[in-house]
Amino acid sequence: MFAVLGTIEFTVAGGITGMEQTGSADWAEHARIQGKPLLEWIGEGLDEINLTIELHPLLGDPAERLRLLREAKSRHEPLALVMGSGEYIGPYVVTRVSNTIRRATAVGQVVASTVQVGLREYTGAFTRKVVRQGLLDPALGGASAIGSPGLLSSMVPIPSATQLAIGHAKSAGNVLRAGKSLYEAVKGGNPSMILGQVPQLLGVTARAIEPLQGLSTVAGLLDDGADLSRLGDDVLGNVMGSRSSLDPVDLSNIVDRFAASRESLDKAVTVMGSASKRLAGLAAEVLTRRA
Repeated sequence: MFAVLGTIEFTVAGGITGMEQTGSADWAEHARIQGKPLLEWIGEGLDEINLTIELHPLLGDPAERLRLLREAKSRHEPLALVMGSGEYIGPYVVTRVSNTIRRATAVGQVVASTVQVGLREYTGAFTRKVVRQGLLDPALGGASAIGSPGLLSSMVPIPSATQLAIGHAKSAGNVLRAGKSLYEAVKGGNPSMILGQVPQLLGVTARAIEPLQGLSTVAGLLDDGADLSRLGDDVLGNVMGSRSSLDPVDLSNIVDRFAASRESLDKAVTVMGSASKRLAGLAAEVLTRRA
């Protein structure tokens, strides 16, 4: 979980790629005879946040996700913005939703696009609505100490470190296999076609970052998890290498850059697959209630 705005959840695996925060101060300028103007501080300006989100079927239904954002803007209501760590940023209103279409079908159905969501601080009367009980307190141990921040239900038991490690590994493995399939589908295209697929390629690799980071963190807390922690770091390094090979790219270098990116992703899939027996052993321990 990266952040929650009202009831709208944003995750790295779901395509959020950027968050820009802007603060300002208001100053009045007074003209002076035969001298430079004098500035007088009036007050603090409203904070603004701009979110960048990649929409693609592999990251969720693009039309549905765009609809939720537009509805949030149309309701004209302040919404609580909470980071995944549990930090309450404050109430914000959605002032702008722009959608840049990257790819569409012949009948105009959006396949991939980049959405910019503009948020502005709300300073009026606001009562924060708690949609789900049990907002994680960063001061507590448990899940916050093992890299699983977010909104947790007080009715749901906190999973063990072993269960979290298995969950992160499965999520990462699923994403990496989906990424490999996408690369296989793209590799036969011409340079122009491959270049047009770069946002999708970056999007699918972005989804692997969060679970791999979680795997490295959680596995490091296990008595015998040092190997899995290193594995998570190694796979993450290959994923980041795959992403960096595609930034920047143009028609003159896309073929070579794509080949290098694909090679790095293949290494990530191979390394992740090498842990299958190890993970199966952990799963057996959970099933027998030993972990």
